Amino acid sequence: MERHEIIREAIEQAGSTFVSVDFLKKDGTPRSMVFNPRDINEIKGTGNACSDVNIFRVRETQNKQNHRKPAWRSFDARRVTRLKTQHQELKFTNDIA
Repeated sequence: MERHEIIREAIEQAGSTFVSVDFLKKDGTPRSMVFNPRDINEIKGTGNACSDVNIFRVRETQNKQNHRKPAWRSFDARRVTRLKTQHQELKFTNDIA
């Protein structure tokens, strides 16, 4: 099973409970975010679906740059170092540059 499949399954099993994800941004800096997988408010943007299965689009519950208002964000499964749900914690090694 590939990393994106493991992550997708863990998020689906979380239901409507919060999920915490730690990952590395493209520039290599660490980033953490918390989101509710069932938060399906409107996504504003191009309206184009992302065809990359490794990209997860989620609505971060509290964002410091946006005055703690929820904001849409994305993360790359290949850059995830840790994913924590109510029922499990998964740790990954960073295998891409």
